[in-house]
Amino acid sequence: MTSPFSQPLNNHTTPNSDLKFDEEFQLIQTPSQKEIYEGLSEIFSILTTLESIEKAYIKDTITDEDYTPIVTRLLAQYNSLLKIEPVYQSFGNITDFTKTYWLNCPNAIRRVEVGIPATVEHNTASHSHATNTSGSLNSTSTNSKAIAETTGSFITIMDAIKLNYKAKDQLHPLLSDLVQNINKVFTGGREFSNRGKLVEWLIKLNKLNVYQELEDIELRQFSFDLDAAYKEFYSTL
Repeated sequence: MTSPFSQPLNNHTTPNSDLKFDEEFQLIQTPSQKEIYEGLSEIFSILTTLESIEKAYIKDTITDEDYTPIVTRLLAQYNSLLKIEPVYQSFGNITDFTKTYWLNCPNAIRRVEVGIPATVEHNTASHSHATNTSGSLNSTSTNSKAIAETTGSFITIMDAIKLNYKAKDQLHPLLSDLVQNINKVFTGGREFSNRGKLVEWLIKLNKLNVYQELEDIELRQFSFDLDAAYKEFYSTL
């Protein structure tokens, strides 16, 4: 068998190819390919940035006030990109993606899997309203607003479940809003015992694929946990 490399090269072409080195090579052939490449490059950029932000947070070189909105925005952008079907199909999963593109970002992967900023996950963000030394909630106008927003968040997500909402993109944003509002109310070291359970549900929802839904038995348990959390919240008012 004759080696293809034994053939003479004419007109600046590669062996057995019409590709000419003196002409521009088109990597992207179709609009769909362009959408995929741009989407994957954006995800790569988001993960790289998120890794840097997470390291800065761990080293305490970024404030809670700066960290929280930046990470919230990056996570929202990441999830929005994965809602694009061609990008989602090419992406696969975050583990394979980071291996394929030699991306070392363990902190970013952890944050993406949790789906919320560390300040929300651990309730460490600073808020302007606080509790008094006896543990009861202050009756300031700011805290009253936070209580009203939290009540509204509870009602919204419980109504959503009654309407048979069960997909990740339907429930995760509502639950994220609820947890963040709870954090605004329970400050100054005051604990909300059901908060941990709600965060567990946030993580569970976030680990679902874009098009996955909770099973009926999971939805019933979620509804039960929400009801327990709402009763605890109501008892503190």
